[in-house]
Amino acid sequence: MRSWLLGIVLTSLAGGLARQLAPQGKEQAMVRLVGGLLLTLAILRPLAGREWTDIPLELEGLDRQAEVQTEVYRKNQREELSAIIEEKTGAYIWDKANRLGISCEVEVTAAAEGAPIPASAVIRGPYSGELARCIEEEVGIPAGKLIWLEDEEWQKRKESE
Repeated sequence: MRSWLLGIVLTSLAGGLARQLAPQGKEQAMVRLVGGLLLTLAILRPLAGREWTDIPLELEGLDRQAEVQTEVYRKNQREELSAIIEEKTGAYIWDKANRLGISCEVEVTAAAEGAPIPASAVIRGPYSGELARCIEEEVGIPAGKLIWLEDEEWQKRKESE
């Protein structure tokens, strides 16, 4: 390290001295160019004795880390989007039920695979064929994926509120 720094300093001094001694014009410009090239070589000297295969480049590890991180971001994005879709769809179904005069609670689940679209719904309240048709036609959840929980305890709890 010390000899490397010493080489850089001596090359700089020699280049500066040569520039001062060179006559004005093209000769001085040529001396500056050669001095700059020699200084660059002095700075890069440690790399000249080293095999490029000795330098540890872990690009494969970085690629794998990038893939893993990308997958984590995609998963998080999908989960957040699914949560928003479930919440908004549940609110839409609840609003439809409310307009039909049906008191209920709605819990929507988005598809686990593929695009996060509404896949099923649990409705805690009295069954309504009209609401089931609206959900199937407007939301796209098939009747077979609608679960109606009509237990009396839930009804009594809801009525007492």
